[in-house]
Amino acid sequence: MIEKKLQKRLKKAVILVACICVLFLICGGAFSAYLKDAKNQLLREQGILEAEEYKSRILKQLQADFQTLSSLSIFLGSDYSLDQDLLAERLSQTQKYNNFVTIAYYDQDLKGVISNKDKNTLTRAGLSELSAEGQEGIKKAMSGESSVSKLFKSTISNSYVFVYSVPVFEGNEITGALSASSHIEIFSDILSGNTVLGGGGYIHLINSDGDFLIRSSNTVVKEDVPSIFEGPYLSESSKAEVQEALQDQERIFSSFTYNGQTYPFLLEPVGLNNWYLFCVNTGGGLNSGSVLSIRVVQILFAAIVLLIVFLMLYGYRLLRNYNQALLQLAYYDTLTGAENMSRFRQRLADALKSTRGCIIAFSIRQFPFLTEIFGKEKSDQLLCQIKEIAERHIETGEFFCRDAEDRFYLFYKETDTGIIRRRLENLIKEIETNSLFRRTDYQLAIYCGVTISSVGSDPQEEAESMLTRIHFALDKAKGGHSSTIWFFDTELHKQEELENYIESHMHGALQNGEFKLFLQPKTDLKSGSLCGAEALVRWQSNNGRMIFPNQFIPLFETNGFCTNLDLYMAEQACRQIRYWMDNGIDPVPISVNQSKLLFFEGDYVQKMTDLLKKYRIPAQFITLEILEGMALDNVDELNAKIIQLQNEGFRISLDDFGSGYSSLNILGNLKIDEVKLDRDFLISAADQKQNRVRLIMEEIVRLAGRLGISTLAEGVETPEDEQLIRTIGCDTGQGYLYSRPLSISDFNKKYMEHRLQKV
Repeated sequence: MIEKKLQKRLKKAVILVACICVLFLICGGAFSAYLKDAKNQLLREQGILEAEEYKSRILKQLQADFQTLSSLSIFLGSDYSLDQDLLAERLSQTQKYNNFVTIAYYDQDLKGVISNKDKNTLTRAGLSELSAEGQEGIKKAMSGESSVSKLFKSTISNSYVFVYSVPVFEGNEITGALSASSHIEIFSDILSGNTVLGGGGYIHLINSDGDFLIRSSNTVVKEDVPSIFEGPYLSESSKAEVQEALQDQERIFSSFTYNGQTYPFLLEPVGLNNWYLFCVNTGGGLNSGSVLSIRVVQILFAAIVLLIVFLMLYGYRLLRNYNQALLQLAYYDTLTGAENMSRFRQRLADALKSTRGCIIAFSIRQFPFLTEIFGKEKSDQLLCQIKEIAERHIETGEFFCRDAEDRFYLFYKETDTGIIRRRLENLIKEIETNSLFRRTDYQLAIYCGVTISSVGSDPQEEAESMLTRIHFALDKAKGGHSSTIWFFDTELHKQEELENYIESHMHGALQNGEFKLFLQPKTDLKSGSLCGAEALVRWQSNNGRMIFPNQFIPLFETNGFCTNLDLYMAEQACRQIRYWMDNGIDPVPISVNQSKLLFFEGDYVQKMTDLLKKYRIPAQFITLEILEGMALDNVDELNAKIIQLQNEGFRISLDDFGSGYSSLNILGNLKIDEVKLDRDFLISAADQKQNRVRLIMEEIVRLAGRLGISTLAEGVETPEDEQLIRTIGCDTGQGYLYSRPLSISDFNKKYMEHRLQKV
């Protein structure tokens, strides 16, 4: 039971520690994820802000270029438009003060001037001199729409450019179109430098196909690849997602891994010509402080979690060691190291589930005196030695324990008494021959009690029953001067158990009225009518258990309780006679057995007369039965007591005459009124081969009659018995032929109600 409790407690501790550890790990993971999300969110928000800033700069640059081109269109009046040479000179001069690669002007007839920064100016040029993007821009401008073309490779400058186109007005009328091309590199200064993403990143400009338009010089990827879909930028799983976002002009966050390090990036649409800002965060710069702070917090939290987990595991280890120490204290003997009774009790119940066996309890004769003579140290050494010997005498599946002092218990998987005895004799012999005291004159003796398990019993209940029975067996083994083995006797134990019950409950039973008065009728052999009754006792406990006189009377005679019971039965007889008299029933005499101890008490006569006075009944209705053994010690004293009682009116009957060594002197010396012939006398006289016994019985009856003593034959069970006692002249018969002993209610119904009718 203790082991189960400790194991249950340890299991709960393990579960608790595991749950707490898991909880901390979950909290740690959640917190780490939160910090990571916070960091990513911070990086995203910072990236978006930076991207918005650079978008704004790019759009401002575009707006500034448009403004420059629009201002130029205002100054191109009709004079310039009519004189192309003058227009060419004007455009060439203007080009010196801006970053335009080419500037072109076309009139309504689509004849124009193209000024190239690095080449000669072309006049009277047709529209076909321009690229397709340039032509498209001129057409839009002629229709009043300002536009910016897609990036394309210029045939004039042989580089990637884009074209601005604006209409030229004369009043409210469109007179021509002005366009200018610019290298994409005009945004390089905007996107380059160490301040991108606070110094912790860089920005590329790409188109919706992922092609690089402007590459930052600060890139971590050294490979020269034309598109982000090539090289190390995107994994296979993220390419489709990025490509879809680019086509839909949507913002997207992702990351790529280069040289073992992961870099988050943002693709932010510029809002013009399907351009995208490819913003890569390298983890440095202004955001490195916040990232570092977050990482420090993560490390501190992880350290705290690990510390708590360590403390929990350390606490669990201490608890486990503590529980093991408790188990050692709970289940093992501190002196010998053997298991103790608690452990033995558990193992016994478990063993009986699968096999039958026996328990042996043994102890050393006069162990306290042995300790006194040789000292506690020597006696402790003896106990340790016995433990080692017992270990050598048990087989697989068997076990033993030391309970207290010198008492040991063993469980053998044996039920054969012969095998058990031989094994125990070998064990005892080894203890005796190898003991520490073999060289002294002290004779070591071992007392052994044995009980064998029952068949088909519940293991737990049988274990407890065996541990109870073994004490009785060991007690029976004790007392001799040599080693003794005693096997538990079930029948003997039942008798001892009954005697213990009787002695422990007799006083309470008397107080509670559990001793019941039964009456067995006596029959007048001459008239055949009822002439009296004998009071017999039955013990009927309140729980319904019936105990018969032969089970408790001998014990009461030994322990002296018969004096209490005899007086109690005499009072019950007086009470019953009073009841008959009060109810108009003609009473019959009741004879009551009286023990020697009660009869010879100094105030016995006074007690009896007090009963007569208490119930107001005549003394002749009470016959006191005594045994012939009372006369063996002092006939004169017995006669003196008889005469006192007779003077008070009591009749005295000598019970069981003929059951022992009856003497005719008893009839001659005792002043009795009646003699009861024992049934054994009657059985012998009824035997046709025992004529001499019959003659003796006839002479006793005749002699008793001559002495004025009436005779009563007990144990009359057959008509032949009755015929015999009639023939030899007995006065009264009593036995099962007439009636068994009856309860008061049955006796009244069968015999006394008829006497009521005669009154």
